[in-house]
Amino acid sequence: MIPGLAAYNTNIPRAYIDGGYYTRTRENRPLIGPLPVRGAYIIGALSGFGLMAACAAAELLADYITAAPLPSYAAAFQLDRYDDPAYVSLLEHWGDAGQL
Repeated sequence: MIPGLAAYNTNIPRAYIDGGYYTRTRENRPLIGPLPVRGAYIIGALSGFGLMAACAAAELLADYITAAPLPSYAAAFQLDRYDDPAYVSLLEHWGDAGQL
């Protein structure tokens, strides 16, 4: 998946994967931003597309931590979106969550 890492792929034991879980939210939208505990932040529920989204998610989280201006879409990934009755109502009719 990451060709540049091939140089480090020598004498590595063969991996065995027995199963696993992808963490995801109900609507399959990641959690990125501050938590209710002062100084605590979350970046998670990347639902199997973490490798593709990790850099952008980390940049957004860094904006929170450094108090940089946030992009217009930042609130869509905050945990407190579930405190908004309009958003919770929207979830009731969300339909296909876009699961990978």
